[in-house]
Amino acid sequence: MIEIENVDKKEKMKRIVIHHHDPDGLTSASLIPHALGFGNTWIFISQDPNEEFPVLQADEVYIVDVAITEKTWGSIGNIQCAHIVWIDHHRPFTELSSLAVPQNVKILLDPTSPSAVLLVQKYFSLNDEISRKIVELGTKADTWQLDPFVESWMALDMAYSIKKRDKTHLIKALATGKLEITGHLKRTLNSYLHKKEEAKEKLLKNTVIQDIHGHLVAIGLAPSFISGSEGAEIISQKTNSEVQIVLKYQGWMSFRRAKNSNINLLTLANIFGGGGHEYASGATFSKHVTSRNFQRIAEEIFSKIAEVL
Repeated sequence: MIEIENVDKKEKMKRIVIHHHDPDGLTSASLIPHALGFGNTWIFISQDPNEEFPVLQADEVYIVDVAITEKTWGSIGNIQCAHIVWIDHHRPFTELSSLAVPQNVKILLDPTSPSAVLLVQKYFSLNDEISRKIVELGTKADTWQLDPFVESWMALDMAYSIKKRDKTHLIKALATGKLEITGHLKRTLNSYLHKKEEAKEKLLKNTVIQDIHGHLVAIGLAPSFISGSEGAEIISQKTNSEVQIVLKYQGWMSFRRAKNSNINLLTLANIFGGGGHEYASGATFSKHVTSRNFQRIAEEIFSKIAEVL
């Protein structure tokens, strides 16, 4: 445990929320100020679980929807704080019982939960109408139970991610019950949706399919305007594939499967050093992917997953 100076209780507390950069992480983050109020200083930081935590100092830190990976666990000491609460629903890189948990860190981990936002709701014992709406939004987005409302917030979240914009405004809107997308947020959403239609065409042009031991697997290269989940849904609708693997130019990989499939995607992601769930996983490929080398890399991926399918 890293000691920090005592804070004058008369001063405002500095609270930091570290969240995953997806709708489940966004809604999880919004529940915390909704529960504790905005009377103190709040900082919201988007975190990639495949990267180390930045060096931070605060009175309280909440980590939500961020997997316990070698990178995140190995850098927990970067966070100088007397009270850290880590709430997540991903499987950790190793058994939790084998880790030496610092005294200042409290972990609430439940890989059986369909979303992290449900666990945050449980932790704060929230059952008001706004909380229920936030939880429903995050859970539906993370389990791909889509309706127009959920799709709109997923698209808005992605628009902010692509432009690398601070999501504090989105988090505060959710936390205060302003779930209807209007004004500037509506204009941002419409601009993003127009560009995404163009990106869909590029994705389908860069999609290849292969039958591996009776399992139809599709691999697509998605532009930045399309998330891994969205790309998988687009590919699934057009190819009727059982497994969809979406690649991004940076080498990120997203694994999804058809609803009637029982293939454990975690097994596939583990080949590339990734993790997640049996129905939705992710990893990082060792090379950047472009339209020029996509076909060769897709064949390499097909060959590797053929060994475990």
